[in-house]
Amino acid sequence: MKYALMLGGTLLGVVLGFFPLPFGRPKPQWWRVLTIVCVAATIILGILPPIGGSVTDAVIQGRADNTRAVPIYVKAHPSKATPLDNGSVLIPATDARASHVNILLRVLPGQASEMLAAGDGTAIIVNVRRAESDIVFQCDNVVAVEPLITLPYIIGLEERARIIFFHVPMSWVAVIAYLVAMIYAIRFMRSRDLAHDDVSMAAASVGTLYALLATATGAVWAKFNWGSFWNWDPRETSIFILLLVYAAYFLLRSAIDDPDRRARLSAAYSIVAFATVPFLIFILPRLMPGLHPGSSDDTNIGPLLSPRSDAINPTKQLVFGLSLFSFTMVFFWLMNMRVRLARILRATHTLGEHS
Repeated sequence: MKYALMLGGTLLGVVLGFFPLPFGRPKPQWWRVLTIVCVAATIILGILPPIGGSVTDAVIQGRADNTRAVPIYVKAHPSKATPLDNGSVLIPATDARASHVNILLRVLPGQASEMLAAGDGTAIIVNVRRAESDIVFQCDNVVAVEPLITLPYIIGLEERARIIFFHVPMSWVAVIAYLVAMIYAIRFMRSRDLAHDDVSMAAASVGTLYALLATATGAVWAKFNWGSFWNWDPRETSIFILLLVYAAYFLLRSAIDDPDRRARLSAAYSIVAFATVPFLIFILPRLMPGLHPGSSDDTNIGPLLSPRSDAINPTKQLVFGLSLFSFTMVFFWLMNMRVRLARILRATHTLGEHS
């Protein structure tokens, strides 16, 4: 299911992205509205829903570090609370996703009113820390009551896992962009039609923008997860090299004035440059040990590609599939506008020469 949603979101974005052909024509209004709505939905669903883990997450995190609070998704039963000598109460609760898992929440008097107001059996997300055993947890606060949508808690990532909805699609769509650039470079070499060169150049330029955004979002994530913006991790190094490869492509184009000669050399370079993309994005980072998920010493190969069913829950799968679709559509929209701009500039240049 996970792989079907990822592949389906990407392929649907590519199919709709090519509509209507040829590139350079304005996209239909329904197409633009769909893209805007999907991007807005991706941002809202990626940022706003609370994170709610399981009791198992709290146990694992508590055994490693009982000072770190873990948001868990439970159903509390405050009517069955047991008062303690220090004024706090023990409230029984069950894992909202696995009702047979029972725990006790130790709640301070001032916090008990929130749970009492929620009522018995109400699904809530509470921040807890492991107390004296695997079934007793200190409740810090109530995060949400009856949340409509929850995102999974990933140990070690926590709130930082939200970057998956933005950083990863940008990286993957950059690969699609460079593939489109190569395809239209081949079409130009066969037809010598400058319209194909416009598309190839536009795809490469927007793809490089996506690669830069992937690098920037990855650097921000690295700062909060690894302690610094840049660590020369194999994944960071490989995308830096990729940016240099395509920076040379744009330098080549800017150094040649003749449109036909520029298009021929650029097409040849684009075809050769794409051969480095799969190696730098998918192969090299997985051959070497590193900090990034999916490195050779990462036994889980990252939450997105891991075969484990609990690595990314169904809600997150849907949101991630939507984000792939949304960012793919945005890529084709930007590329189409870049093609139109290139043709306007060429027409203006031609008119200037004739005048």
